[in-house]
Amino acid sequence: MNPSDPVLSPAERYQACVSLHSTGRLAEALALLDRILQADPAHADALKLAAVCLSGLYDEADAKAGKPVPNHIDLAEAHNDLGSWFFGRRQLTQAEHAYRRALSISPDLTKALNNLGLVLRDLKRESEAEAAFLHALAIAPDYVTARNNLGVLLWQLKRLAEAEAAYRDVVSRQPGNVSAHNNLGLLLLELNRLPEAEAACRDALVLDSNVPEAHNNLGNVLWQQGRIEEAIAAYRQALALRPDYAGAKANLALPLLCVGEYEQGWALYESRYHDAITMRSVVPPPVPYPQWKGEPLDGHSLLVWPEQGFGDCLQFCRYVSMLKGRGAARVSVACQPPLQRLFESLAAVDAVYALDGKTAIPAHDYWCFMLSLPELFGTTVATIPAPMPYLRAPAALAEQWRSRLPEGGFKVGLVWAGDPRPHDPSSNAIDQRRSMNALSFEPLLRVPGVTFVSLQKGAATRPQLDGLPAALRPLDPMDDVHDFADTAAIVENLDLVITVDTSMAHLVGALNRPVWILSRYDACWRWLRGRDDSPWYPTARLFRQTAPGDWESVVARAAQALAKLPKPTSLADAEH
Repeated sequence: MNPSDPVLSPAERYQACVSLHSTGRLAEALALLDRILQADPAHADALKLAAVCLSGLYDEADAKAGKPVPNHIDLAEAHNDLGSWFFGRRQLTQAEHAYRRALSISPDLTKALNNLGLVLRDLKRESEAEAAFLHALAIAPDYVTARNNLGVLLWQLKRLAEAEAAYRDVVSRQPGNVSAHNNLGLLLLELNRLPEAEAACRDALVLDSNVPEAHNNLGNVLWQQGRIEEAIAAYRQALALRPDYAGAKANLALPLLCVGEYEQGWALYESRYHDAITMRSVVPPPVPYPQWKGEPLDGHSLLVWPEQGFGDCLQFCRYVSMLKGRGAARVSVACQPPLQRLFESLAAVDAVYALDGKTAIPAHDYWCFMLSLPELFGTTVATIPAPMPYLRAPAALAEQWRSRLPEGGFKVGLVWAGDPRPHDPSSNAIDQRRSMNALSFEPLLRVPGVTFVSLQKGAATRPQLDGLPAALRPLDPMDDVHDFADTAAIVENLDLVITVDTSMAHLVGALNRPVWILSRYDACWRWLRGRDDSPWYPTARLFRQTAPGDWESVVARAAQALAKLPKPTSLADAEH
C-alpha cells in the first residue's frame, strides 16, 4: 500500500501512518498525519499518533545529543509539543486542536493554556484568548509569560490601562523580564508618556542589549522626541542585530528622509508594507496583476494605489502625472472618495476610481503604491517635482464659494487640530502633539484687518468656536463642505491658510496657495530639518516649536508675522 495514494480512504491512510510508526519511520508518519489533519484537524487518533511520532523524533534528537530520554510518553506534554510544532508552521487550526487535546488530558497544564491563548489571539478570537490567559493565571498567578502575553493582547485590543497594569505586574514579579520592559516602553509611547517610555526601553537594553526589538522601540521613542541622530543610531543597532528586520528598516527611513538622505531613505521606506510587519497599516491591493517596480511601461497600463492618510495622497499624487512620461499608455489612480473630484484635476491621468465599495476598477498591467513613486523616480531633495499647482478646484465650484465668502479684505483660513483617531492610539498620540484648541489661536484672531475662515472639520469644532469671544469667531462654512474639492474651492478664494500639520497643509501647498504650517517639535519627516521653507511646496512657511508642547510661542510668532503682512483689499490684489 502506497500511503500517498490519493485514492486511499482516510481510514486506510491512517492505518498507513500506524504502519510507518510501528516500523520506526516516524518522520514519514508525521508528514502523512499532517496531511490527514489538514483535512480533519479534530481527528483525535491522528492527533495522538502525531504527538507520539513527534515525541519520538525529539527523543531521537536528544539521544544523539547525549541527553536523557524518558521511559514513557506524557501525552499531555506530547500534544502541547505538537501544538507548538503546528503553531511554528502557522497551522493555527491544527495547533488549536492539539492544545485542546492536551488540556483534555491535563486541564491544569498552564503552558498549554498560554499556548492556546496565543493561537486564539492569532485567529482573531480575542475574547477566547483572554479567557485562556486568565485561566492559566488563575491556576498560576506567578506565570509571568502568560501575564505578559495577556498584556500584549490587551494592547492589541487598545485596552491600554489594563495592558500597562499587566506589564507592570510582570516587572514587579520578575524584574529581569526583558520582554515586559520592552512591551511597557512600546505601550507608554502610544500613551505619549515619552520619558517613561524611554526609561522602559533602556531598562530592557540594560538587561539584554542584544534584543533588536528594544533598540527599535527606543528608536521610536527618540524619534518622537525629535532626537533624530539618536533615533537613527538606535534603528541601525536594531538592524545590526537583525539585518532583515523590516519594521526597523521602515522606521529608519523616516529620520533619514528628515535629514535629506533621500536615496537611502526611500529605499528603506519600501519595507513599510512588508508582510513581516505585524499590524502593518499598508497592505497591497487585492488585484491579480503585478506590482510595478520600475520596469519599462511602454504601452502598459498602471493603477496607482493610495495608502495612509489624506495628506500623504495629496502630497504624492504629483507623481501620478509623471507616469505618462515613463511610457505608460494608461494611468489610473484609486483614492478615498473625498479625494475623487479633486484628483480628477490631475494632468495626464486617464481615470480616477473612488474606493467606495461600489466602483469597479478594470484590470491593469501593473499597480503601484503612491508613496513608492518617489523611490521609483529617484527623488532627491534637489529633484523633488514641484509643478505648481498640480491640483485645482473645479472652476465653477470655486466661483460658487467665492460668492459665499465675504467680499474684499484679507482672508485667512485656519486649522488648529488634526483627526484624533481615537481607535488608533499610536496616531492619536501624534495628533495630541500636533493639535490645539481653537482658544489657542486667539492671538491670531486678534490681528486686525483680517477676515478669518475656519477650515476645521470634526465634531469638536463647533463647541470650540462657541468657546471663543463672539467678536473673534471666524466664519465657519464647513458644514456645507462635502469633500476636498469643496475645501479646495474655498482655499482658492483665500489669501493665506494657517494650519497645524494636517492634510490641509498639503492641500493648500498642492493648490499653490500661501500656507503657514505650525509644526510640532518632533516635526514630520517631510518638512526636513532646520529650515522654515519646504522644497515640496514653494508657498509654504514653517513655524516650528522650539520645545516640546510649546504652542504659545509658535502662535505668537505667527501672529506677529501676520500683523506685519501687507493687507490687500481683495484676493485679486493679493495675486498681483
